Amino acid sequence: MMRLGTAGEAVYREHPIKILRYSAKNLWLLIFPLLRSLRFYPFSLQNLIDWGAGAWFDLLVALLILGIGTLRWHACTYYFDEVSIRSQSGLLLRRGTEIPLERIASTVEEHPFYLRPLRAACLQISTAAGAVPEADMHLTLYLRDLHRLRQHIPVLQNGSTGAVAYHTPAWRMLLFSALFSSSFSGAIYIATICFQGGRITSDLVQQFQAQQLLEDATDRASTAFHGVPRIAITIGIVILALWLISFGRNLLRYGRFRMRFGEEFISVHTGILTRRRYHLRDNAIIFPDLRQNLLMKIFGMVSLHIRCPGYGSRRDTLPVLIPLIRKKGSQALLEKLHAVPVMEHPKLHARSNIRFFWSFVWPPVIGLCAILPARFILLWLLPNLGAIIRFCSVMLIIPLVWLLCIRIVAMFTESVTMDDRHLQMHFCSWFTFHTITVNHARIVRTDLMQTPAQKMYGVCHLYITCNGPRQQRFKLTALPEAKAREIVETLARTEMQDMS
Repeated sequence: MMRLGTAGEAVYREHPIKILRYSAKNLWLLIFPLLRSLRFYPFSLQNLIDWGAGAWFDLLVALLILGIGTLRWHACTYYFDEVSIRSQSGLLLRRGTEIPLERIASTVEEHPFYLRPLRAACLQISTAAGAVPEADMHLTLYLRDLHRLRQHIPVLQNGSTGAVAYHTPAWRMLLFSALFSSSFSGAIYIATICFQGGRITSDLVQQFQAQQLLEDATDRASTAFHGVPRIAITIGIVILALWLISFGRNLLRYGRFRMRFGEEFISVHTGILTRRRYHLRDNAIIFPDLRQNLLMKIFGMVSLHIRCPGYGSRRDTLPVLIPLIRKKGSQALLEKLHAVPVMEHPKLHARSNIRFFWSFVWPPVIGLCAILPARFILLWLLPNLGAIIRFCSVMLIIPLVWLLCIRIVAMFTESVTMDDRHLQMHFCSWFTFHTITVNHARIVRTDLMQTPAQKMYGVCHLYITCNGPRQQRFKLTALPEAKAREIVETLARTEMQDMS
């Protein structure tokens, strides 16, 4: 919807579907009058009158909720010109936001399946000063208004002809979804839905008889796995179901992945049900991050992620630029991101001292050593729960042994390389290997940490903190102290030169 401002400037309103968004917190109250209406089926005029007579108060509350949402929608406007985009919201307390177009770091266009028939889309605009995980501006637009915005915002115009496009094959998307899915992620997703959905979610769980379905699946699996405790089968089914939820969610979110490089901008298209288009300003990218798990490292595959304001800032999404690619093929992409794929003439190169292997392996080793006595103590205290205790102890041993293998590999591969402009880090964070190449100007803090034993042998831990909407610290373990101090001094000189 568009109207003219006082100075002849075009002022726009968001799509009316935003009324439901403003009413969403209390919208679940509408379910009660709707449920009461079912007992009057088949509907007739008299039945509708009888239903309205009994549910008039509920309807009044529903109209009040929608009425307040409509007022909030009517009070929200936005307008744009060749220089900036501005929005205003609020009924009593007016709030205005203005973003210069040249300061936009990234935008996200979301086209959910339920908005496409309404010719609507969601637009999020982020700058380098945006708060995580929220964008600086959220708009729900008519598609025609989004097309008008594209004519003014340069970052939305990066799908020009002549740009180079990269497509990810379907088998790589399946493999990527399998490798980056976990039962823990599925559990967090389900917990979030239950927390946000509240009463409606619990009603749906009862309606679908989820507990009965789980018991039936356990009974059928018990006939196939003789001798396995029933509780172990139930836990295994729950873990598998949560992993499948995470796998399906990743597949729907990152399916149909393709990327396009423009002269100044990068465009990423992804999603099956909800189609998302990310538009990134390439000079807003803080650093690229090549990620691998142990299997990917063995087979020479990497996943290219980036750190950029507004891209993958939410905790339930990954900042993926290329889901899965051969490590050799990633070198050309890093050059397009103005990153150094391989430092040919480094000023400094340092590797971790493997004599301090305990700094790498202590988390899984302590965990494995603690499981055995904890198992015996629990079996002695709770003999009736022996089957559950044995199963859970085995389920804890598997990821700890896997983590121990990863830590041993990291002990031999962790290193840091530096030249006049970039710092390249090869390190491991829990189950993931990272290769991060960051410009000196993006590093905001360095810290050294030493234990008394490390001080005797001239070894220390180096912590690197990079800037961005959310500062993140990376740890390089057991580096030679002289090399680490040289890195700190070089970065300090670079900072002083930039300030002068």
